[in-house]
Amino acid sequence: MYQDIRERLETLNKIGIALSSETILSRLLELIVREARYFTNADAGSLYLVDLDKNCLDFEVAQNDTLKKRYDLKPETFKPYSLTLTKNSIAGYVAITGETLNIPDAYNLPPEVGFEFNRDFDKRNRYRTKSMLLVAMKDTDGKIIGVLQLINSTNSQGKVVSFDINIESLVSSLASQAAVAIKNAQLIEEIKAIFEALIQYSVSAIDARSPFTAGHSMGVAKYTMALASALNDTHDGPYADISFSPAQLEELNYAAWLHDIGKIGVRECVLDKRTRLSDAEMEALTNRFENIKASAITETQKKKFELFHNNRENAAEIKKLDRELKNRIKQIEEDLASIKKINTGNLLNDSGHKKLEEIHQKKYLDFEGQKRNYLTDFEFENLSVRKGNLTKEEIEEIRSHVIHTENIVNKVPFTKHLKRVPFFAAGHHEMLDGSGYPKHVKAEAIPLQTRIMTVADIYEALIAKDRPYKKSIDQKKSLTILREEAKNGRLDKELVRVFIEKRVYESK
Repeated sequence: MYQDIRERLETLNKIGIALSSETILSRLLELIVREARYFTNADAGSLYLVDLDKNCLDFEVAQNDTLKKRYDLKPETFKPYSLTLTKNSIAGYVAITGETLNIPDAYNLPPEVGFEFNRDFDKRNRYRTKSMLLVAMKDTDGKIIGVLQLINSTNSQGKVVSFDINIESLVSSLASQAAVAIKNAQLIEEIKAIFEALIQYSVSAIDARSPFTAGHSMGVAKYTMALASALNDTHDGPYADISFSPAQLEELNYAAWLHDIGKIGVRECVLDKRTRLSDAEMEALTNRFENIKASAITETQKKKFELFHNNRENAAEIKKLDRELKNRIKQIEEDLASIKKINTGNLLNDSGHKKLEEIHQKKYLDFEGQKRNYLTDFEFENLSVRKGNLTKEEIEEIRSHVIHTENIVNKVPFTKHLKRVPFFAAGHHEMLDGSGYPKHVKAEAIPLQTRIMTVADIYEALIAKDRPYKKSIDQKKSLTILREEAKNGRLDKELVRVFIEKRVYESK
């Protein structure tokens, strides 16, 4: 007997160690029931968690070896559900009173106990519940947080027997250890939920600085996780042996959410640049052209006054000056119209650039009598952009968001299993052929997680609503672009194949 108790205590100690090392709540609850059943030779077991706010018991776990074997390892699907917290049910009675119940036969309960056994589950599954052991799970403050329910203890011949009363205290000890582990797991989940919410709200707020990128990071995260999941389910090709663990998926999810957080270091006027010159800059330019016209009129009036002053005024000369002024005003207005067209266009061809240079070189007299160019150097530089709206300096500023991302995310005190989040997040613009940025690394230096995120990022950007530098592209054309990028050696061919064949693009 002493030897048996000693062995059970050693087993209990090992179980306690196992419980303390599991921090994912769903897996922990399954582990608690499994270990308790092993400890007591129970055929089945359940676990309930108390929810005082809703006055209910949440039925979280159900395990049953008999049904598992009968259904050829395919038992009926168990979905957690809630029970009203009252003393009428056996589990409710234990949750309210904290008593341990050791029931020899659930079908033969004395009327005076005040609770009853619900036989519905047994009827549906042709199962016979007989012996039961129910123990309240209490935390370190003595608060009941759940109920551990064990069903049908079996002896060495496989016959259902009553639960040994000598084991009740050990099961209660196991339940107490389980309660502490559950509280720790719940606390970790709460902290994680707060952390995730903080990340998601912060990133969403940064995305929303520009109406063109609102929701981008969330979309990239969804495509990223869907592609990683599809890769886990792929059993052919070069990544057939790849299987991301829950911890690795969590790490990848954080990286996907945070990949563009560095845009907080990019000016809004650059992120949201819809035209080569802003509305305010264009208004200033338009006002200047009005002044240029006024200057032309003033010059003409001066010439008329000189003719009159020198007694050389005649109708022919006056008509000539008026005609020249009319043509000049017309040309000024045409130049302004050309500038406005260039300002809103996406592409600037050679003839358009030549026209812009001609306008830039034209001079006018300001109100102080100083000769000035029609366009400032700043305006000319911005209007001269051949494609899109951004100058080289502005493009570099936007690209710098990757460096900002790495610097910001590196300062987050991630736990050990999340330590590569900054590395993954900062590489989403690198290409396999080395043509990406900011480090221009090649395939061998780009981890699979980053490659996954890159495919997701490009696709999300392609199908996104109109942006200042591009129009929205439909799904078919976007997938074609992904194929072309993979064919040209910039994107991972296998990832693009899985993305398309597994219809990951429908995940958002």
